[in-house]
Amino acid sequence: MGRRSRGVNHAAQMSREAGGSKDSQKHRRLHWSEFSRFAARIGHTLEAVNEAEDWMLEFFVWFLVAGDMKPGTLANYRASLSVIQGAAGQDMSRSTRSRALRLERRNRDGRHRARTPQEFNDLLAAAEKLDDGVVHVIRLMRWLGLRMREALMCGKSLETWRDLILQGNRRLPIERGAKNGRPRRTEVLADHVEETLDAINAALAFCRDRDFELIRGCNDDLKSAKSRLKARFDQLPMRKELGSHSLRFTYAVDFGNAALDRGVPPVEVLTQLSDRLGHGPSRVKMILEVYCWQIRHRFPEKIHLPSDFVPLKEVRKENAAIPATAGAGDRAPRGKGWKHRRRRPVRGRRIQTNHMELQHGRNS
Repeated sequence: MGRRSRGVNHAAQMSREAGGSKDSQKHRRLHWSEFSRFAARIGHTLEAVNEAEDWMLEFFVWFLVAGDMKPGTLANYRASLSVIQGAAGQDMSRSTRSRALRLERRNRDGRHRARTPQEFNDLLAAAEKLDDGVVHVIRLMRWLGLRMREALMCGKSLETWRDLILQGNRRLPIERGAKNGRPRRTEVLADHVEETLDAINAALAFCRDRDFELIRGCNDDLKSAKSRLKARFDQLPMRKELGSHSLRFTYAVDFGNAALDRGVPPVEVLTQLSDRLGHGPSRVKMILEVYCWQIRHRFPEKIHLPSDFVPLKEVRKENAAIPATAGAGDRAPRGKGWKHRRRRPVRGRRIQTNHMELQHGRNS
């Protein structure tokens, strides 16, 4: 086995230790493999994750940008590398963060919207003519804000959900199919408890004799079931702004309106909604701009974000005098809230930390 192959295997091992779904681990390994290939092209064969320098990661980011990679895909690459490095005890420096590199942010606006009651009823009517299992998946996605994969795999959780609702509990655990393998808890909409319970009971009665599977593929596995469900969605009026994700938007709008009507503070509404949708309690701004754009007028024009958010302007001021390719010794002292972490020493670590130094060495 060559040195680069050992480095890719080490990255795969770190990815497994970091956890997450099999798909996430696979993508991390592929992203690291591409980075390792890039490092070899510039003369640095990585035999272990810890041998990667920050300047290599920075050059790799700009290499991807030069290849016209979309901001969303670029963010996925950088997240994969960051997770693998974190599992190896090597944190990325601030030089490779989006704000420090002035990278374009992905635009999530305007892609989906919430469905009206009539549009939802029309969708169910069309699905009933096509596949009963698809009907149950659609109803669960709409009333519980589930992702497609979560609704596809929730069959064995339906009985637990039903019992919790009958006991008066409105928080339901989502364990199967959760993104990145992170369990979460959704919440039954207070004004739609009966509709939610009816959807759960109907789905449970449908899949009880089908090994608790709502959709079955040709190969009797998850991959083929997911492919079949996507094919069914393509046959329904579920495209563009009314794609399958619009069902989660419908749940989000209903949740936001109900919470605001009860007098819940706006920031708390967004925090709760972010948690219920599985994005964690801290992605307030994204929830407001993406899922709640249709009810944006109900929130104050300026919302005081929680303390874990750092305004972009402050970061830009702090890093204004730092060149994009500066070395580790050129970094400005970190401000409040930043924790200094010592990086683990790496055998055979190279000294080059600056592209200009590298060019000067080659020219001499």
